[in-house]
Amino acid sequence: MSQRALAMAIKANPKTVNFWEHGTSEPTAGFIIALANYFECSADYILGREDDMGNISVDSGLTMEEQAVVGLFRKLGKRQREELMDFAAFLSRNGV
Repeated sequence: MSQRALAMAIKANPKTVNFWEHGTSEPTAGFIIALANYFECSADYILGREDDMGNISVDSGLTMEEQAVVGLFRKLGKRQREELMDFAAFLSRNGV
């Protein structure tokens, strides 16, 4: 898609779209919403906070390994989470 076509679709100046693409400026909140509506995605996706699967990633200070553990934990049921927490506590206490 050309910058001009995108600009027309979201009612922006083509130079403005060029500035966004080259990092000279960033879109306002209104244009982020217009882009999200046009591309039928979330504003978080436009902002780079969400992946193709809808997972929002915020720099939480967690390592990739820690993020993976949290992701797995979220997939567990209540009882499984309790068992996992008990096992993690056991490992921590016993230095395993």
